[in-house]
Amino acid sequence: MPDFSHCVFTEGRISLPEGYNERTLNVLLAGDDTSPSLNISRDILQPDETLDGYITRQLETLSQNMKGWVLKSRDPSALGAAALPGESVHASYLRDGKRIWQRQAVFAIAQGRILVFTLAQTRKLTAQDESLLQQVLDSFALA
Repeated sequence: MPDFSHCVFTEGRISLPEGYNERTLNVLLAGDDTSPSLNISRDILQPDETLDGYITRQLETLSQNMKGWVLKSRDPSALGAAALPGESVHASYLRDGKRIWQRQAVFAIAQGRILVFTLAQTRKLTAQDESLLQQVLDSFALA
């Protein structure tokens, strides 16, 4: 089981002060203008909230606060070799007048903790983009 009393990142590891939760965001960039960005963010379920309820709540918030929000689909997804069940959300929105297409894969990993993997691009996502996200999801292993 993961140790949530520490925060592990590329450069090292720290102990979290009592009452603190790790909510970091990892931004992964290819270094060119054509590849999509990949982000990994963290959240926590509300008491008695399910993963489905969490995703529904987040989508409602996004639809109210993101200009031009369009939800295309919600589909089952799996994380890592253990095939931890989750959900994939395909959507788009407007940012600075440009449409952003994104695919998010959302998973409840342990103790009410959520991992959200987001692939985003200023063009429609291709099969190659989807494959890139799936490669990242497939490579996941609990620390």
